[in-house]
Amino acid sequence: MRIGFAGVAHSHPFSDARNARMLGVDELAVWDPDDHSRRADFAREWQATTYESLAALLDRKPDVVIVTPRPHRIAPVVAAVLDRGIACFLNKVPAADMAGLAALDAAVGDRSARFLTSSVLRFAPGIRTLAAELAGEEPIAAHISVRHGIDAFTTAARRWQDDPADGGGTAVSMGLHAWEMLDSALGREATPLGGVAARIPDSATISENTVALHAVAAGGVPVSVDIVGAGTGEWYEVVVHTESGIRRASLEHPDDLGYLDCLRAVLAMAEGAPPPVPWARSRAVVRTTLRAAQLARTGD
Repeated sequence: MRIGFAGVAHSHPFSDARNARMLGVDELAVWDPDDHSRRADFAREWQATTYESLAALLDRKPDVVIVTPRPHRIAPVVAAVLDRGIACFLNKVPAADMAGLAALDAAVGDRSARFLTSSVLRFAPGIRTLAAELAGEEPIAAHISVRHGIDAFTTAARRWQDDPADGGGTAVSMGLHAWEMLDSALGREATPLGGVAARIPDSATISENTVALHAVAAGGVPVSVDIVGAGTGEWYEVVVHTESGIRRASLEHPDDLGYLDCLRAVLAMAEGAPPPVPWARSRAVVRTTLRAAQLARTGD
């Protein structure tokens, strides 16, 4: 099995490479046009062959390409991978704004059978168990909480992630996890209705530290979402109320977050399996994320 990494813009490709080695993948390759130092660190840590161009990496004919460049590069990179008929997994954030989403949609086009994008949390065992427990039950309310430290995103090297005009900022990069977990647990689209975003006094962020949102899921199910970019570490929770009781999933330990099972799904797709999440469904999650962030930032 050969995996090509098109971009190493944030931490996820490093986790993907670690899990790939754990699963016995013997050949890794990497290209990144923006941060040669980070690319060198990746190549050294995971014994990956470095390429100076995306075309050269694709000429090596990887079985799958994991795409993680900065958001403004995503659409053309995805198009280039799919043009070669290679399976493509796009790490979050897939788009930082609606224009980026439209460009990605055009890049995928009619090749969605070879394309996957998702938060790894969709594959978290706790979220999958929650979805199974809710099968056959009618939700009457849901609440999602995301807490993730953002100090790393406010450093000079990764400031782009905190910039709403580049990486999306907290409401998008962390918010995507919330909407992905909701979609996975309930299996229905959500429409954001409003929200508010705030900064902690003297915070280094140029986006926001906290976001509170409300939405309605298909069938009239009220939804509330809290996103907190503060402290260290990460923690996630989904609470779903039904007439018969309360169902809950909490994720905190790194092994609980779905990275390994997500990569297993990516490798299965490389071997010919259909994407575990159709593009139309992922696109709806991204659209919800972007619209919710917009509402929170304008205070609507």
